[in-house]
Amino acid sequence: MNAAFDFTTEAVLDWEIEQIHRALDQGQLLFSRHALNELFNDALTEDEALDAISFYDHVSKDFPNNEQGRAAGINFEQTVERGTLRVKVGWRGNYLVITSMIL
Repeated sequence: MNAAFDFTTEAVLDWEIEQIHRALDQGQLLFSRHALNELFNDALTEDEALDAISFYDHVSKDFPNNEQGRAAGINFEQTVERGTLRVKVGWRGNYLVITSMIL
């Protein structure tokens, strides 16, 4: 996972966001099975999740082995009518993957 993000700093770096947006633009951002289940359970579309990544209000980083037990990656939050949509982009092998979302 270290190839995708810089876990030496809490700051979300420009190149990390650019890498995710480039993958999004090229159609190379994949949805994990968990993320697809979350979409279905929350009656959300893939496009809504992708919009949260493109037009986020807040971005943060979860480190590997964090105390909250969250998967490592970059979190994008977007305020929508129903609340806050939070989409995590992680790294799996050679792919950037949307691993979870919360509304």
